[in-house]
Amino acid sequence: MSPAYSHTFALNVVAGYLLTVLGAVLALAAAVWWMRAGEWAHGEPQPPAFRALTALAFVLFVGGLFWQLAGYLRLNYTTW
Repeated sequence: MSPAYSHTFALNVVAGYLLTVLGAVLALAAAVWWMRAGEWAHGEPQPPAFRALTALAFVLFVGGLFWQLAGYLRLNYTTW
């Protein structure tokens, strides 16, 4: 059976990939928000929702990368 159809592969690697993609999409949404922002983008404090969005995007992106790495190591597709 191909690893792409394995339940274990999906839980260990594909889930991390999806987290990484979700983090990237949220980062793009934050970038669009920043471009459309107006006055607060140039010196005024940013809204808490914007800061929360960028923090969530960063955490999801980096967490997804580490989840994928851990998944590949758990499945012995690579060695440490």
